[in-house]
Amino acid sequence: MKILLSFFIFILLFGCSNFQNKSKNSTIIDCPLVFFSSENKIYAEGDIQNIDLNQISYKASLNNYDFLKNCTNTSIAKNYSLDLLILVEPINPKNNEVNLPLFAIIYNSKDQIIDKQFFRIRDDLNYNKKTKNYEITELISNIDIFIDPKNSVSSITIGFVKKK
Repeated sequence: MKILLSFFIFILLFGCSNFQNKSKNSTIIDCPLVFFSSENKIYAEGDIQNIDLNQISYKASLNNYDFLKNCTNTSIAKNYSLDLLILVEPINPKNNEVNLPLFAIIYNSKDQIIDKQFFRIRDDLNYNKKTKNYEITELISNIDIFIDPKNSVSSITIGFVKKK
């Protein structure tokens, strides 16, 4: 019984010491400014070549953002965990699926581009069973932006990737 108890104490001591060592390598840093691209703030899904609204499934717009988690720096990467609020307005949905391609352009203090990253947000439109209609949907999604720890990030621009 003593051997079993000492075995668990041994694992507990080494398990906690490794966890404490990992947390010491991570530091909290200032989060950068975030901007929404004025040209790419709205996304329309459907046949955008045709002006007919019957060909458009939904329209999404970037509404707001926040850093709910701390921005951190480790020896491996800087992490900026960005939460986005996207409003999706159904126009003529073919189904309830929402598929939104996003980009993030990361700048340093001299407004030079450090990195470009791409993300995809998938979710479903809200459907009201009583009225049998789709409703405006608030999508709250998180994107994690990882940057080389040597780089200094001043701002991030977020926008929708446009179809050609």
